[in-house]
Amino acid sequence: MNEKKKMSDERTPQGAHNQHARNDPNWIISQKLKAYYASVEEEGIPDKFLDLLEKLDATERAAKGEDTADE
Repeated sequence: MNEKKKMSDERTPQGAHNQHARNDPNWIISQKLKAYYASVEEEGIPDKFLDLLEKLDATERAAKGEDTADE
């Protein structure tokens, strides 16, 4: 039975597999998610978020400075 399946797979044109994939809802969703992820990846980091990160770094540096001053 596996031999029949192998033979039928070999006879199936390459484009037929692609056409089946394009009709598959999971394939469509995965392509949309990949496109959305790529667009988010290209977005810049908002200034407000960068400001928060800078404040956090400054607070951590200040806390480390206080810890070493106590010793």
